[in-house]
Amino acid sequence: MSTNEHQLPEQGFLESLTHDERAALQGLGEELNFEEGETVIEEATAQDHLYVLLSGRCKVLQKHVAPAVTAWLEEGDSFGEVNLFDLEEAGASASVEAAGSIVAWRIDRNGLNTFIGSQPEASLRLMIGISTLLSKRLRSVNELVKKMSIWTRS
Repeated sequence: MSTNEHQLPEQGFLESLTHDERAALQGLGEELNFEEGETVIEEATAQDHLYVLLSGRCKVLQKHVAPAVTAWLEEGDSFGEVNLFDLEEAGASASVEAAGSIVAWRIDRNGLNTFIGSQPEASLRLMIGISTLLSKRLRSVNELVKKMSIWTRS
């Protein structure tokens, strides 16, 4: 794995981890640099990494639905969680593209499993954090569907 120059943030699903636990997790992943316009995740392709945006900004695009930005990711935001846990390998549900120079940290399923095996208490807090994040995102999508159904009623 490459040297990590940035530290994982004390926010999002990582909020409940101590400094040492975040450092242990970070050591199992790698930092990657992307330039403006580079694709970090390509929609519909196999993907088994969890990412945290350490610097910069990304746009989330669902090109197969509409070629428009559906969300913006800021420093500290995470992405890729769905495919990390979806063993059906349906492919990424959206593309993530750098909106300028960015640094992202990523960990694959094997690295996360190593952390879980070596840090069971921290892993429980980490999984609760990821579950909370996914629940909030699902709730947001449910609200959007509810609004859309109101718009399309006769």
